Amino acid sequence: MKRKDIAKAVALLLSAAMLAGSLTGCGSNADSGTSSAESASDAGSASEGTDKEDASTQESAAEDDTQEGSDGMVNAEGLPIVNEPVTFTIAVPQTSELKAAAERECVKRTEEETGIHIEWVEIPKSGWSEKINILFSTDSLPDAICGGVDVSKYYEQLLAWDDYMETYAPNVNAFFDTRDDYPNSLIAPDGKIRCMPIGDESYSNSIDSLCWINRDWLKKLNLEMPQTPEELKEVLIAFRDQDPNGNGQKDEIPFTFMNVWGWGNAIEDFFGPWGVVENSGHVFLKDDNTVVFSPEEKGYYECLVYLNDLYNEGLIDKDVFTMSQEQYDAKGSTGDIIGMHINYSGGNCGVDNGDGSSDTDRYVPLPLLKGPDGTQMTCQNNAYPGDNFVITTACENPEALVRWYDYINSSVEEALLWGRGAEDVRWKKLEDGTYQWILMSGEDLTAAGGYTNAGEYRNAESFSGSTPSLWRQSYETVMVNDPATPVPNYRKDALDEMLPKAVFGLPSGMSSDPSNEERRVILRTDIDTYLKKFVADSIINGIDEGKWEAHLKTLVDLKCDEYKQLCQDYVDDYFSR
Repeated sequence: MKRKDIAKAVALLLSAAMLAGSLTGCGSNADSGTSSAESASDAGSASEGTDKEDASTQESAAEDDTQEGSDGMVNAEGLPIVNEPVTFTIAVPQTSELKAAAERECVKRTEEETGIHIEWVEIPKSGWSEKINILFSTDSLPDAICGGVDVSKYYEQLLAWDDYMETYAPNVNAFFDTRDDYPNSLIAPDGKIRCMPIGDESYSNSIDSLCWINRDWLKKLNLEMPQTPEELKEVLIAFRDQDPNGNGQKDEIPFTFMNVWGWGNAIEDFFGPWGVVENSGHVFLKDDNTVVFSPEEKGYYECLVYLNDLYNEGLIDKDVFTMSQEQYDAKGSTGDIIGMHINYSGGNCGVDNGDGSSDTDRYVPLPLLKGPDGTQMTCQNNAYPGDNFVITTACENPEALVRWYDYINSSVEEALLWGRGAEDVRWKKLEDGTYQWILMSGEDLTAAGGYTNAGEYRNAESFSGSTPSLWRQSYETVMVNDPATPVPNYRKDALDEMLPKAVFGLPSGMSSDPSNEERRVILRTDIDTYLKKFVADSIINGIDEGKWEAHLKTLVDLKCDEYKQLCQDYVDDYFSR
């Protein structure tokens, strides 16, 4: 199928699916706070102009000819990448309704420099998986896809990068040489590299769920920052009893959170003082890469006993485990009522994080608590987030597209342009070779296009967290804050202290045995359902030795031993590559 036919097929298939009502409507955009109404025009936004192209068959034929064979057309180095203009079709998640992908500065500048034009098919995030599955099942694929693709399922329809890397991707090759997790995390079940990393592996995302404690309350009550679970309990009791918000009412919520595990608002790392952690896989690795299944460890039980004690004392929010995300986000909107909450940042949960002065910032990270034997532990997220850039077998000139990906992954400036927005708006280069974030004022946001906040600007003017240009953790070392930034970077300071004590869960990647991953998913579905109920019940209604023994028997019934062994088999396979 010709490239132009593929572009049209993509738009028609997605439009037809939506008109039939078989795909879900688009929800809200978490970064920008705006909603996206799904429509045929949304799905096919990158195909605008297709009718005009069809009206000129001579132009179409000439363009297709440039796609047939790459001999002499692709330059292995230097710019432009191609000697004659070439067009590719790439499907991407829609990050904003305010500005189409084709209108962004990163796209325009890269086309001028490389000679490669991209037709962007923007797909609303809420329907992404269903629509991508349609494209693969009908074999009506664009040249590339930048987003979440199940490589282990569709790898036979994807390009193997192995034969192209040395000649056409020198920047990516050099990057891989600096990392232990690449390319292991990208290897498909057939042993070949079928995808590339994208998005944001920011240092700040190394640990997502932090405990943020109300420092104003600590100061008012003359309390020291707690360092152990026992000291934390005493602090929470003081928050409950001593009217730290000064309104004469007993309306304080000493401690709130939302989930057992999950992004940003879960107690998954609260188990650390007792030598275990929770996460979506329920396992973590020892230094020798031995898999530990957390829910069967005694420390898991000891943490639940502690949390139940806090709950019985009225120190834990009665609404935990029952709140929606919206309810949790608004929890502190009624006033200064929260003593400690678990979130990605101190300013979440509807709270006011101070007036901007460094000595009055309200919420700061709780240090890693020390257990009875001095244990401190947290879980570090894998740097590779799992989303990917793939070139499909529909692409007739993969060399050029490999070089295009390599080019936009060649420098911190490209990563900033593609993932943050235009130079001198959200960031700027300093004379010493470092880069500075720009704290956008209301006037800046207006001048940049009338945006309401920096997140909305980023989503509209860049590809945000779905950018094909990977934001590498190493880039953090050359970034400095705007001097006008009102508060210190508490998250970074906390991570600097925590990460040396962190363990990893399962590494990101694919098993060379597809049945391993399939079986793990099946078993984990029942394990997840059970553990969410078990943890919630243990915290609210209590846990004792008898209930713990019954719990261990349930784990046997759920085939957790088999699940643990499958995880170990995967880990051994991963590190043997």
